[in-house]
Amino acid sequence: MLILPTESLPVWLLVRSKPKQERVVAEVLAGRGIESYVPRVLEPRFHIRAPQGPVPLFPSYVFARCVPRERFAAAHYCPGGLGIVRFGEMVAAVEDTQVELLRDKEGERGYLVFGEVRRRPTPGSRARLVGGPLRGFEGIVERYLPAHDRVRVLLSLIGGVRRVEVDARHLRCA
Repeated sequence: MLILPTESLPVWLLVRSKPKQERVVAEVLAGRGIESYVPRVLEPRFHIRAPQGPVPLFPSYVFARCVPRERFAAAHYCPGGLGIVRFGEMVAAVEDTQVELLRDKEGERGYLVFGEVRRRPTPGSRARLVGGPLRGFEGIVERYLPAHDRVRVLLSLIGGVRRVEVDARHLRCA
């Protein structure tokens, strides 16, 4: 939702941070007496240099709860931050119910866990496309391309075997 910076009720503002500086922004806001929240999610590691443990669900964003009329400058001008997200004269805010829903899903773990973590497709395995323009086709996984989260698949189409790249989310291994 969008609100005016002169709002006199406490709301969750959306603060943009510099890359990988969400924790710094949250600590600075806490030091200034502003409640902050960075939802985190546990993701599988796709390569050796990938971060271990929970990572921000919304990279480069921090939720800050304050009264904009009184604490706008304290939240906007923050080391490690790029300011409150604005659209013209309006500022971006998140409803309390949405933040509470995220916190409830975290539980005592302190991070969100998705129901089923996708496994990396293995070359040579059979797979079915469940989304995208080639939905319903079956083929053989040739290669997984982790940098783009895409999979190269060999499909038998009219006129022979074709090599196509598809989004890994649209593929289900048999």
